[in-house]
Amino acid sequence: MLGLVERSRAYTTVHEGAVYLHRGESFIVRELDLTSLHAVVEPFTANWYTQPKTETMTQIVASRRSELRLGLDLHFGEIVVTEQVVGYERKTISSQERIELVQLDLPPTAFTTEAIWFMPEPHHLAGLEEMPKLLGTLHAAEHALIALLPLWAMCDRWDIGGLSTNIHPETGRPTVFVYDGHAGGVGITERGFEQFEGWVRDTAALLRGCPCSGGCPSCVQSPKCGNLNDMLDKEGALAFLNRLEA
Repeated sequence: MLGLVERSRAYTTVHEGAVYLHRGESFIVRELDLTSLHAVVEPFTANWYTQPKTETMTQIVASRRSELRLGLDLHFGEIVVTEQVVGYERKTISSQERIELVQLDLPPTAFTTEAIWFMPEPHHLAGLEEMPKLLGTLHAAEHALIALLPLWAMCDRWDIGGLSTNIHPETGRPTVFVYDGHAGGVGITERGFEQFEGWVRDTAALLRGCPCSGGCPSCVQSPKCGNLNDMLDKEGALAFLNRLEA
């Protein structure tokens, strides 16, 4: 036995076909048995790696705190996050090129956690409201906010999750969620709620200071994006965050 993986992380890390890292060594998963709860792996050496593709949904349970901050309604509270791994991408290590996208059929998982969420006002999104630019703007802003939150909350980026949507079924509006990646919450997004102004300011500064033109791993691309970093609009995200700072 090499080791143990939490069941909540098993579907993203040891699904069939995944490249699994253990103490710096690579293994490829040949089988994931959902009944006996074990994964069979083999030593692996190749110039590619895998990244899971997931679908995420959020359900608002309760808003504990709600304040008008930077011109928008900012909420902190409890949500239920439902995630389902629907496939994985094989990418080359050297050039990051996509080799193939493989479909998977795995059951969804759900957990209750703490989160902040906000709905931009129409003037925040003026000129950005058409699809697909709207979704790319919110998605890139979500990624950048997640990248900067560890500097305020003293945590790891992998402890944070997020969701951005052009219309959320419960709010009926464009909405961005940033949530604690651990069941029950560990205080990460509560810290983000308390320091929202500084957090947004630093995030906008990150985007302004990054020399890339269309978005890169240093600004809006995320190593844990369930959508494989599709639909990201750095320019739109910066315009949106600049309007929050004003």
